[in-house]
Amino acid sequence: MHLPATAELLLALCLFLGAALYTSVGHAGASAYIAAMALFGVPPAVMRPTALVLNILVSGLTTFRYVKAGLFHWRTLWPVLIGAVPLAFVGGSIQLPGQFYRPLVGVILLLAAARLLWSGRVRIAPETKHIPIGWGIV
Repeated sequence: MHLPATAELLLALCLFLGAALYTSVGHAGASAYIAAMALFGVPPAVMRPTALVLNILVSGLTTFRYVKAGLFHWRTLWPVLIGAVPLAFVGGSIQLPGQFYRPLVGVILLLAAARLLWSGRVRIAPETKHIPIGWGIV
């Protein structure tokens, strides 16, 4: 797959803007990368590893910034990691044909957009709540 130079630049700009917006709230931006690549007609076989690499890079940089700012708490992270890491591996091993993958990604992104548009006001927690490790794993 080869994009014209202007399309490559626009895609790079979209990826950069997605990363900038997502990292401002502590996310890595995989859904933004996938959406941008889908808009530019990037095949799913290229989309998945590209989004993964970008997500790892951006989340690493974001984590570093949060640790440096004192906003990162290992006690909160461990319960999430225990469940998330193995299930991410399981999810990553699922292979969907492009005819199912693109509509599925489209529906998920539309639902996420609808949730953002119709959600109530944002509440900011005064401090991090620590939950018991057992409940975090579940």
